[in-house]
Amino acid sequence: MDRNKTSVIVLFLLAGFFFIAIAMVFNTSVRRNAALAKKGAVEEKIASLNPLDLTIYWIGNVPEELESLKPKMKILKPEEVNGENMPIKFTTFRITYKETEKSSEKVIEPRDYSEYMLIVINTSEGFTDESKEVLRNCIVDNGVPVLCIGGKACDMVGTILIHGAGYPSDYSMLYKLKEGYDEPFLNAKAVAAGGIDLAEELAEKLSTYFNDAVAKKITEASERVSSAFSSVDEAATAGTTASESAPDGSAESSVSPETTPRGLLVPSGW
Repeated sequence: MDRNKTSVIVLFLLAGFFFIAIAMVFNTSVRRNAALAKKGAVEEKIASLNPLDLTIYWIGNVPEELESLKPKMKILKPEEVNGENMPIKFTTFRITYKETEKSSEKVIEPRDYSEYMLIVINTSEGFTDESKEVLRNCIVDNGVPVLCIGGKACDMVGTILIHGAGYPSDYSMLYKLKEGYDEPFLNAKAVAAGGIDLAEELAEKLSTYFNDAVAKKITEASERVSSAFSSVDEAATAGTTASESAPDGSAESSVSPETTPRGLLVPSGW
């Protein structure tokens, strides 16, 4: 009798272990599938940026989950930031000059920046006063949007832009000249979690931001073309009105008698 009870208990224990193992395998599979789904979403959003003439100046460490975005990136360490490798405001003309009459000619060539640009900063360590001035030039003088990820990065850029400091560690903000601040730009939980969660949130936001920028540029170009055609139509209409024929078939002049070639009419007594 005791042996039977022992066998039943052993069977129940084995069954329990079996169901626990099944649950663990299922849970692992669910997590794996969720991770693959997030990775797929990241890759899809990054792929939507591939056709754009885009350069992202990334200052700091790049999450490994954004590996496929690196072809669009120029990755820099804070101490590497200078006027030669950042999109500062620069001449749009070729300039030739001499420092002295006897010195040889020097040439300053215009720089060819990408149509769309973004500075991303996720660190605050290692910046010098000179590199901070370069950042200010890019953001304020040249109008390049900047995205700060993390409280310390927000503090540093906020100080440069005289926007304030004291942000929490999971904070983020986007700033663009004439458009102002978008803050917090990223979900705080995603910033705090990092990894695939941050990559998914960032890829989604960047895809939306730049595709909206493209749509806005197309709309503005369309409006300019429409305005140009409207101006041409108005000029043509005005010309047609001025040269309308009189009822007898002769051209009716739109010029008033006071301005005929015979001269201005002068009031009597002058």
